[in-house]
Amino acid sequence: MGPIEILFYSVVVIFAFIGVVRGSNRELGNSIIFMYVVAVLGFAAEQGWIQRAVEGASRFFGADTARINELVFVLIVLFLGLIIVLTYQGKTFDFSSNRILGCLGLSAGFAVGALNGYLIAGTLWYYADSYAYPFNLLTGALTPTGTFLLGMLPQTIFPSSFYWAIPATVLLIVRVIR
Repeated sequence: MGPIEILFYSVVVIFAFIGVVRGSNRELGNSIIFMYVVAVLGFAAEQGWIQRAVEGASRFFGADTARINELVFVLIVLFLGLIIVLTYQGKTFDFSSNRILGCLGLSAGFAVGALNGYLIAGTLWYYADSYAYPFNLLTGALTPTGTFLLGMLPQTIFPSSFYWAIPATVLLIVRVIR
């Protein structure tokens, strides 16, 4: 398997092209949800809730920590996957009924889609790293680019997960006002 940052970049680019097709007005609605998911998962980790749940589950089931880490990672992936499917299949906050046309519209859709891809791929990578890359997701050492990107993931870019809730709340308020 190649470096993990290739997978990261691939997910970001795929979601960027999804943003081009859907338009920035619809993608911003998904951005709100993804920012709140990053904030909630980060808040749970900051408070130690996830770690206490892992320790409690390992005591209850008598399993080793590696197996419990795999289970918790799978649950986080399933939760995030469910959120992704629901937000892209269901109704989202649409910021305008008029799409931005032309090159500006394509660029805005690409940028907002790339943001959504960054939030999704970055969250998955962060939790894969936090749980020691379960299921041998990473077999070798990180490349220098991968090490740099690890410090730029959504959960590590701000000192508190609360900072992801601020832009999401501002976008939500802007949507409600319209």
